This record gives sequence, structure tokens and C-alpha cells, in this order.
Amino acid sequence: MNLSFFRMPILCLTIALLGNFVYTNINLENAEAGNIKIGVVDISRVFEKYKKRIDLDSELKGQEKGFQDEINKKRKEIIDLDEETQLLDLGSEGRSKNENILERKNVELEGYAKFAERQLLKKYKDFFESIYEEVIQKVEEIGEQKHFDLIIKKEEPDLKSEQISDLQFKIGIRTVLYHSDSVDITLKIIENLNTSYSREKENK
Repeated sequence: MNLSFFRMPILCLTIALLGNFVYTNINLENAEAGNIKIGVVDISRVFEKYKKRIDLDSELKGQEKGFQDEINKKRKEIIDLDEETQLLDLGSEGRSKNENILERKNVELEGYAKFAERQLLKKYKDFFESIYEEVIQKVEEIGEQKHFDLIIKKEEPDLKSEQISDLQFKIGIRTVLYHSDSVDITLKIIENLNTSYSREKENK
């Protein structure tokens, strides 16, 4: 069993897990007067540059490799035992004994592979949920400190697609069609997150 598919791409999971984050109750008169303060955040870029996400991703890949190494070890034991069994006489006591062991080891391998799959999926899910919560908390914190009226999630989807349904989905998730650089607070969010994470590591 190949566990490489557990490496969920960061940007795909971001699209699946993240919803629009906005401050509501906007005063339309203020908006028309140009007094509304708006910010735009590229969440995918925040995830990409957040050092804690990078460290946790590396840690999870290490755990994934540990599971894969154990699976490969169990698989090699089965292959070696099977090759040994093929050299024994049909119907012999030794061959029958080996065949019973092979059956048991195959069941154990299947059970372990399913266990590894469940563990990794849960770890990845918990990982992205925790990072997402931290990002949103930081956006809220900066929104309140800097007196923003509205902060919008920005998406930059890759529109290359062979399927019209995929193209429609990618167009549909794009929430901001244009913004000036002055309202993009992505770097501020990244800097604040990484500063907080550095302090967190120092205090451990």
C-alpha cells in the first residue's frame, strides 16, 4: 500500500477547508462616502508562508514515512516467507505451517495499513483545522486593532482545466476580482503569525 497520497496538497486543502471571512454589519452610507476600511488576505499564501505550518507539515511527513517503512518491512517479511514456502514440498508439514503464518501476516499487514491510513487522515485533518483557526484569530486580531470594517478572503485559482465543471468551480471560488496593493494585508498576517510562532517556540 502506497501512503504517498496522504500528502494532501496545501492549496487543495485550503480551498476545501476555508470559507470567506468577513466583518458584517457594514454601513452602506459610509461605504458610499469612501470611509469604509477594507482588507484583502490571500489565505493560500498565508498557509504557504506560515512557519508553523511548514514545521508541522515536515513532522507529519516524518510520521507518514514511519508508517510506510513499517508497511514495507511487513511486506518484505511476507515476500521472503512466501519464497521460502515455495521451496517446500506440497502437503508437507513445514509448508502447511508457513502457509498459516503467511495468512496471518497478510491479515496483520492489511489491518496495519488501514490503521495507518486512519491515523494519518486524522492527523492531517486536525493539523489543517488548528492552523486555520490560528489564521482566522490573527485576522480578527488585526481587524480589530487596525479598525477594519471588512476583510475579504482572496483566491488566485489556476484556471487551466480539461473539464468545464472544474473550470466553473475554480471561477466560482474566486471572491476578489480586483484590489489595489494598499488593501492587501497578506504580508502583515504572515509576519504577525510567524512572530507569534517564534515567541511560542522560545517559551517552550
